[in-house]
Amino acid sequence: MLHTIETSLLSLVHTLPLEWFVLIASIVEEIVAPIPSPTVMVLAGSAASVQSYGYIGLLFLVCIGAVGKTFGALVVYGVAYHAEDFVLRHFGKFFEITPHDIERLSAKIGTGFRAYWTLTLFRALPIMPSSLVSVGGGVLKVPVRIFVVSAFLGTLIRDGLYLYAGYVGTEALSTFITQSTHIESFVQYGVLGLIVLGCVYFIYKKKFFKTPKNTSV
Repeated sequence: MLHTIETSLLSLVHTLPLEWFVLIASIVEEIVAPIPSPTVMVLAGSAASVQSYGYIGLLFLVCIGAVGKTFGALVVYGVAYHAEDFVLRHFGKFFEITPHDIERLSAKIGTGFRAYWTLTLFRALPIMPSSLVSVGGGVLKVPVRIFVVSAFLGTLIRDGLYLYAGYVGTEALSTFITQSTHIESFVQYGVLGLIVLGCVYFIYKKKFFKTPKNTSV
């Protein structure tokens, strides 16, 4: 299923103007988390090289990609934002997590320059799955203005690297992109594994370590 979506998505590079391909594919890539982050922009860079794009054209493509991925990130952010309310309301007591715990974590990020810098850095790092940053932003209820600005700026840096790698096609850059993709997938599945283990732990704890009720009269 995922392979079919990815193949169909990448085939659009042959049928759409490059700008439209970058916009549409960036949105889909950001929402469908398992698709590797470099895929769209590396391919777009290769296509831009074949079509003799100049550096101004590359900059324009990076900006279009950043707009698309920011929009996709907002979709993920919105789902996580509202899902957090639902999960806490129905399962908060089960997992021993309260709204205060979420607020305390959110406060550590802040709402000033540090928040912009931290989230932009996370978004720009090639080894950091952008979907995790989007989900984290929604769960911690990061202000929308901070989320949008940091998502756009971080994506400019990250996608600029991917686009340039595809454009010049050097072996060193290709190797770096490949390695960062492997690390990104490892982090993504590692976090998913930790979540599953956490759920198993809490279920086990609730089932086998229940506090005995006071039966004294």
